[in-house]
Amino acid sequence: MDRPLRILIVDDSAMMRRLIRTMIESDSKLTVIGEAADGREALARTAELRPDLITLDVRMPVMDGVETTRQIMAYQPTPILVLTASLTRYDIDITFQMLGAGALDVMEKPKISNSADLERARIALVRKITLLARVKVVTHLRGRRKNNPEWSTLNIERSHRPASADLSRPQSGSTSDHSAFNLQPSGCPIVVIGASTGGPRVVRQILAGLPTNYDAAVLVVQHIAQGFSAGMVEWMVLSSALPISIAEDGALIKPGQVIVAPDRFDLMVTSDGRVKLCTQPLLIPRPTIDVTMQSVAEICGPAATGVLLTGMGRDGAQGMCSIRHAGGFTIAQDEATCTIFGMPKAAIDLNAVQVVLPPDKIIEALTSHIGAKRGNIG
Repeated sequence: MDRPLRILIVDDSAMMRRLIRTMIESDSKLTVIGEAADGREALARTAELRPDLITLDVRMPVMDGVETTRQIMAYQPTPILVLTASLTRYDIDITFQMLGAGALDVMEKPKISNSADLERARIALVRKITLLARVKVVTHLRGRRKNNPEWSTLNIERSHRPASADLSRPQSGSTSDHSAFNLQPSGCPIVVIGASTGGPRVVRQILAGLPTNYDAAVLVVQHIAQGFSAGMVEWMVLSSALPISIAEDGALIKPGQVIVAPDRFDLMVTSDGRVKLCTQPLLIPRPTIDVTMQSVAEICGPAATGVLLTGMGRDGAQGMCSIRHAGGFTIAQDEATCTIFGMPKAAIDLNAVQVVLPPDKIIEALTSHIGAKRGNIG
């Protein structure tokens, strides 16, 4: 039987630390091995205890969540789950900086309101920790500081992702053969980017690499906790030349714009090229990558492109099949750069993927495949 997963709680509120501890230890497969009240203490406790996962507050004295994340991921890479008490613009901005620095995911802190809400929060927290604690994280060297006093007296053993097989080779065709997939669009080409755990940082990187006059609309379906979609858009806008907005029902889809699915809604496309937000009750989380990809495949045919990034589970695999069967182009993120390879692997196993690439090569493929000006491809 596996040992319990070992969790370090970092929060400046003693009451919140107690509540989080109680929730975590309600599951026999999890154990809290320590607590810290600020970022500097978190660094010392991380080096001493080597936890499987850290729950990390956003606002703290001495050292805030951003710098704490940078330092941990640079010197003692550990899965980090960000817990924030506020959805204000300031806190959301810090939260996404933490994700950019290497934290894996974000949740709103449990609110002490009623027993039903607390129970839902407990279940969600335990499920998220159980998933993330087993993720192999990599060192983020940008957080290194020359002669860093925070870590100079600590015996830090560097941790690196084990070398993996070269998955950058295409499953079918090659990145140099994009002329074979040239679009014959009757309308605006559409790229659907689907991602889950570890996705925000990769999606941001890809969007930042696309040209201002990109000749396709981009639909983004990112699994993220409720309340964080708008903040994610504001964070991505800072690095992208393309306009990025939350999807609005009935909005016209135009080339050169990025539309992000809001949490709790599925994003679909109508036959006249408009956004349709679906609210029909389903037994699966929303937004759903499969729904968006299948809708775009049906409407756009060969003018559809699917990109499936890091995440656990199978969401997006059937959608990628639909796009490929419709004559569109499909790309999956490679295992070496994925936080969790589950979703891309599921699509690859279904033979739904034409090329498997790291994020920087995905940018090149999207730019080469669609181009900046319609009619100048190939």
